[in-house]
Amino acid sequence: MAPKKQKETASKSRGNLVEDEALDWLKPRALLKPDDQEDVPEADLEEEVGRVLTTINPQWVADEVAYHYGQGRFLRKARPTFGKAYPLYVYQGTAIRKDSEEAKAQIAAGYGMVGFDDAGPKRAKVKKSKAEEEEEEEPEPDTQPAEEAKPEEDAADEERPKEQVDEQEVVQPEVADEETEAVADEGGEEAATEEKEEGEAQVEEKIEIKPRVKKLANQFNFCERAALTYTFPRRSVDTQTIPPPRANYGATGLQCIIFDYYQEDYAKKQREKEEEKPKRLRKKAAKHAKSAQQIHDEQLAQRIREAWTILERLVNQNIYDDIAQDYRYWDDPSDEFREGMGSLLPLWKFQFEPMRNHAVCEVQWNPHYQDLFAVAYGSLDFTQQQKEGCLCLYSIKNPAFPEYSVITDSPIICLDVYKETPYLVCVGRYDGNVCVYNAQLTLESSYQYKSDSVRDKHSNIVWEIRWGARLIDGEASFFSISGDGRVVQWAVMPGELQATTIITLHSSVAPIPGPDGTLLTVNSCGSCICFHPEKPDIFMVGTEDGMIHTCSLKYNRNYVRSVQGHHMPVYRIHYNYFNNSIYASCSGDWRVKIWEDGRDEPLFMFELGSPVGDVKWAPYSSTVFAACTADGKVYVYDLNVNKYRPICVQAIVSKKTKKLTRIDFNRQLPIVVCGDTKGTCHVVKLSPNLRVMCKPPKKAQGIDQRSLQIMKLDKLLSLVRDPPFQTGVVDEKFDDD
Repeated sequence: MAPKKQKETASKSRGNLVEDEALDWLKPRALLKPDDQEDVPEADLEEEVGRVLTTINPQWVADEVAYHYGQGRFLRKARPTFGKAYPLYVYQGTAIRKDSEEAKAQIAAGYGMVGFDDAGPKRAKVKKSKAEEEEEEEPEPDTQPAEEAKPEEDAADEERPKEQVDEQEVVQPEVADEETEAVADEGGEEAATEEKEEGEAQVEEKIEIKPRVKKLANQFNFCERAALTYTFPRRSVDTQTIPPPRANYGATGLQCIIFDYYQEDYAKKQREKEEEKPKRLRKKAAKHAKSAQQIHDEQLAQRIREAWTILERLVNQNIYDDIAQDYRYWDDPSDEFREGMGSLLPLWKFQFEPMRNHAVCEVQWNPHYQDLFAVAYGSLDFTQQQKEGCLCLYSIKNPAFPEYSVITDSPIICLDVYKETPYLVCVGRYDGNVCVYNAQLTLESSYQYKSDSVRDKHSNIVWEIRWGARLIDGEASFFSISGDGRVVQWAVMPGELQATTIITLHSSVAPIPGPDGTLLTVNSCGSCICFHPEKPDIFMVGTEDGMIHTCSLKYNRNYVRSVQGHHMPVYRIHYNYFNNSIYASCSGDWRVKIWEDGRDEPLFMFELGSPVGDVKWAPYSSTVFAACTADGKVYVYDLNVNKYRPICVQAIVSKKTKKLTRIDFNRQLPIVVCGDTKGTCHVVKLSPNLRVMCKPPKKAQGIDQRSLQIMKLDKLLSLVRDPPFQTGVVDEKFDDD
């Protein structure tokens, strides 16, 4: 039993050792004190020992010995007696010892007693008794000049107080030496000896009268004093602060968040640039500047508006779900049974409540966004002209309310959307002004540019407006035509519009004599303008007397070409998308005509039985065009199917109460928008027979659709054009031979 117990105890002790070694890192550290360490009292440990800096170097050896290899013995090095002190500045003083030979010679010469004041060293004299003064009143012939030479100096010495005289010292004047040297050079040694004896006699006489003289200061026995600052002992001071609070943060870096941060940084840089400007410039900008709170409120309102817009779209999609389904999937099945005829399916109606009594003067689809179109509200009834107008942007995703709306103080007659920047819209108004609106800005900003302060603005109604090519300097420009007979080019400069008159339309009416007898030329009233798709400097102008003029920006004195197109005002001119030499025109004489450049007669002419407000070529077919009339009907023609009759005639509104004014094709979707005189925009869908595409021939399957449309139109025109008249052909019946 004993061996077992010993084994158990040994195993337990080993286990305890292993556990102790494993837990060593948990034990606090202790300082090890050697056994032979001396015990020092606490008072001695806490005693502060000061260190004093002295000029004596304890490590410097006064007698340093070095071995001389030439003599073969140790020699003592020559060292200065002042140790490690080196003279930095030596000044030769003027004080000398009184018992030296030089001092005795100066005292004997009369320069021994010297006093100092503000004017420098002066010779001190001792007061004499009355008997001596009487004896000196009888001047000797040799000493009289010397006494007369210094009357002022003696008077100054007498006025000096006694205390100042007692503090006089013997100073070595440099003037005495110079005078002695001068006398020795001129008169020789005899003259110098006589003067020296006379001086010694005078000094002895003075010393006998006043024996009490202050001793000269000993310049050699002095005490040097120095002071050292107290050296504080070094101490270590540690300070522990409270650690800063920590928190775990997580966020998602979305693209919109990064964009917002970039916008804030850009706005901050812009503010810094404004602050760097001079104050005179900043004051002008500060008048229209908004406070930070106003900017924040506007941004918040814009975000709320965007959120409500999305919510409104969601609600409207549920309300107009059946119309959206018809737009997307429904096609008229009756087109299969009536070849060459089609129909229009009414979809949405857009109306802005404040503009219920206004007419839709212009409607145009956005070139970049297929669901967005712009509407200009004005009035075409000049007997009851409205006082206000409106510019609206509608989306088929939200038929209930416009996406953007601005009410103007004058009716808007025409508009055009800029193709390069689709948020810029230029409008022409009833009062003759033109404006440029930016749809990205808030509603409070209203127009961005206006021509009210321009000198050459229009004086009549602006009937049509179109964006043009950029200028040489890169500024955007647009053109407008008005009832005053002028075509004006507007350059969009920073902060203003600049007008340039391109051409003035002249009428064929003879000049009319004025009140004073002068002949006045009558201008033709312009009604529409249309630019060539490929030649930006060529444009066509329609007038109220039915003329169609071809003009050029490079030649503005006269027309390039003129054609009597209609008998009443020309309302619209539109070029074909596939052939730039073909264009269509409509007028109030109930007719639509198809023209070709270079011909005076139209290729096709259609009479619709009512004034035609607008005509547009289809963007998907070279032979399809549509027109709207005042009796509320839409006519769709396909020249490839029927050259005489329309393939679709459908009434959109009642002719008793409303009239159709404008029409426009969507360039990507099979829908058409029409406007009436009661402020309503109607969106209709084309049936399959109205949008038939060309099928490629079997031998040329790789031809694209545009080439097929061009070939189809060229084939049609070849049948319509008159055959060329050939000259030089002789009939056999009239041949003499």
